[in-house]
Amino acid sequence: MSAPSARRDHVVITPPPHEEQPPVPKRRTPPITAPVAQLDPDDDEVAPLYLAILETGNPSRKSLLAQGFTDDQLKRLLPVLEKRGMIQPLDGESWSVVPPDVAMPAFAAALEARARMVRNTAQSLSRVYLRTRSAERTETTSGAVLLESLVDVAQALHQVTTTAQEWVLSSRADSPLSRYLLEAPRTVSTTPFVNSQGDPLDVRLDIDPGLLPEPNVLEIMQARFEAGDDVRLTRDVPFTGAVNDQGLAMIDLGDDGGSPVGILLNRPAGGARVQAVLEFAWRAGTPWRPSNAPASDSDVLDPRDRSILRLMAGGVSDAAIARQLGISSRTVERRVRVLLDRLNATTRFQAGVLAARQGLI
Repeated sequence: MSAPSARRDHVVITPPPHEEQPPVPKRRTPPITAPVAQLDPDDDEVAPLYLAILETGNPSRKSLLAQGFTDDQLKRLLPVLEKRGMIQPLDGESWSVVPPDVAMPAFAAALEARARMVRNTAQSLSRVYLRTRSAERTETTSGAVLLESLVDVAQALHQVTTTAQEWVLSSRADSPLSRYLLEAPRTVSTTPFVNSQGDPLDVRLDIDPGLLPEPNVLEIMQARFEAGDDVRLTRDVPFTGAVNDQGLAMIDLGDDGGSPVGILLNRPAGGARVQAVLEFAWRAGTPWRPSNAPASDSDVLDPRDRSILRLMAGGVSDAAIARQLGISSRTVERRVRVLLDRLNATTRFQAGVLAARQGLI
């Protein structure tokens, strides 16, 4: 067998003739459209021009150019002042000035009207957003859903109220959700509840008296009462929760290792269990009404009990009450217990607040 030849054929590869590649088209960036609120130039530019116009008295394009404003500035800013009702065109080159005490309040009123519109729109959009989130949660889950954040717990409560058709039974204990609602904008707690057809819901709200010292509680109770809700106070409400006539229920389970959590029950069996507990607490509660509501015959106290209630609410001891009223300390102690039970209060302070609100003292 012969050895392989040391010579190798030299193969030359000729590259194909260079063809110019077509240029890669640049990606077109869609134009950025500024929000309507930013179409007007900043007030930092408008204000100096307006001051110059006020100082001039009879402004013209020529006089404003002489004060250092550019033609471009005048083209942009003068229409803004016209739109705001601060100047009126006489011709293409001169303007009359609307007195500031007329123009400024009118402009402020227009801004306030626009702000109201934005706030109303934001509330409507928020309701749509929460309703969509609620529907998604119900459609994609069954049985029980663990709520792992305070926002989820609040949305679950919103879901219970927005999916109801006839009634909602709700309770408020001292829980993360209750405190969240106390700090929320007043519209969250004061807007009347209606069903999908716009008909008012029968809403019952049961509140633990332990929440009464918290800020805004009485204000919210007053607003809910005026919105048509039936409000009661029940000592030791078992939990913050809600259930509706569709069998949907939620419970705020409280603080679990620093993270507020809850549960959403979207099966009738689960809702029935929550309803049974809340109905039991409701029956044990005391009806509440604001101080300007008329008292019923059953709420009328005899003069002695009224005096005891007024003194104990003021922090007077049982012994001092007995001395002032000329009765025994044992009698005072017994009547205080009766009054606390009647008002469904756990402390003298709570009893005083509830009695004042119910027009008893």
